[in-house]
Amino acid sequence: MPEVRLKRSLRIPADLASQALGDLLLAIAKQEGPWRGFALHVSFGNLHLPDVGYVAVPIHLTVEKNAKEPRAYDIAFTAANLPAAFPGFTGTMRVQPGEIGQSELHLSGGYELPLQFFGKLLDGALMPNVAALSLENFIDEIAAACQARVDQREADFVRYRFLQ
Repeated sequence: MPEVRLKRSLRIPADLASQALGDLLLAIAKQEGPWRGFALHVSFGNLHLPDVGYVAVPIHLTVEKNAKEPRAYDIAFTAANLPAAFPGFTGTMRVQPGEIGQSELHLSGGYELPLQFFGKLLDGALMPNVAALSLENFIDEIAAACQARVDQREADFVRYRFLQ
């Protein structure tokens, strides 16, 4: 099972980032609002094709608060359609404090390649590391969404305070 360890910097405090992360992961798991049909994606260029679009694979995500770490969530996902044909992932997303007003979003875990030997051949030779690239896109999207959610909450609070 290939292992993944990724991190992204956030310009928001860890507690706010953790709350936003939990809300976002739960919304994806429940397929709520703009997160309905959430999909992992890679560009055609990553598949050694003309880079004129991307391939998206909708996922089913499960999420649980990690019992040992206060700012961590255990996640797992598989493809919503034909899960046996796509890698499945099991791991943890966590927020760790950084410098003042900053934090880091971490994704760690492993993905199971489909189709046994043929899946390893695809991942290693024909479409190198496509599963890992889709996980990089995943953490990028989640990091941007956490940042946007906290920024929006702060903007809403400021508007509320000035209109009082």
